[in-house]
Amino acid sequence: MAVTILNCCTGCGACVAACPLAALTLMTERPGGYGRRRAFVRVARCTDCGACVPSCPHLALELPTLG
Repeated sequence: MAVTILNCCTGCGACVAACPLAALTLMTERPGGYGRRRAFVRVARCTDCGACVPSCPHLALELPTLG
């Protein structure tokens, strides 16, 4: 599983800077550079370390819960 990006993501990039594995990137929601910019997870790189979660000023990141 990978960290989840919630709809309150503003695309500020704080999580991208905080990720030690470069598992997060900023992209626009639609091809061609259209739409809102927001964070996206490169699932193959994300290890659920949680380094990005406290860096988000908008509380837009969640780690998967076990259960």
